Amino acid sequence: MQELMLQLETARNERVSTLKEFMRLKNELARTQRRCDELRAENGGLKQALLVSETELQTLHAYVGELA
Repeated sequence: MQELMLQLETARNERVSTLKEFMRLKNELARTQRRCDELRAENGGLKQALLVSETELQTLHAYVGELA
């Protein structure tokens, strides 16, 4: 009976440890997903800025071509 109680306590401790690790990983995943969303938004902004710059460059290039 004592051996069974010891196994039960060991299993309970392992379960608690596993649940703590699961929660830690779940929180880490949530942080990683938020960061990924932030980077996607930043990437979208950078793409938009690049398109605007490209358009301005094409306009300037055309203007210089007209002056030449």
